[in-house]
Amino acid sequence: MPHRFSGKPEDLKSEKRKKILPVDVFEREVIRRVQSRENAVDYGAGPGYFTIPLAKHFKRVYAVEANREMIEALRGELEMLKIKNVGIILSETPHEFDFPVDFVLFSNVLHEVDDWKGFLKWASKAKVVCIIEWKKIEMDYGPPVEERIDEKEMENALRENFRFTERLPIYSHHYTLMGYNEKDALNKPD
Repeated sequence: MPHRFSGKPEDLKSEKRKKILPVDVFEREVIRRVQSRENAVDYGAGPGYFTIPLAKHFKRVYAVEANREMIEALRGELEMLKIKNVGIILSETPHEFDFPVDFVLFSNVLHEVDDWKGFLKWASKAKVVCIIEWKKIEMDYGPPVEERIDEKEMENALRENFRFTERLPIYSHHYTLMGYNEKDALNKPD
């Protein structure tokens, strides 16, 4: 069984995390490029680190999370911020939606699931998928290096499910990959 994050919800909103994985960079470099912004899915949403920014840019966001404590923290955060366009789904497996999904985010979660390639296959129904994962190098933060997924391996698996892939070198501790099947799914970078 892969490594599972065992910390508290507040650990996922720490100052260290904000420094190495700033949300404003995600908004500027990833979200602004997504053409369609009806429905987004944040798989492994935790306490809403990326869910909350997604809610500012998409009409509806679905936060999928397997940990009840994380869901309660997310629910409290959404209530405090009066965010009404986020639905919360308790699940360890990909959820089947009966409507088109424009964007799926996997942030620091695929290394925690048994069949991460199956998750990519599931996500290929979306217009755009974004993967943010730990680089497979030794560092003093994050999961054990042997539990991390090599960037090249992830990129190859992404190519099996999407016609187009892009690598965004935006974080020092993480790699960011995007996959999409329609040429016009992304806005052109400035």
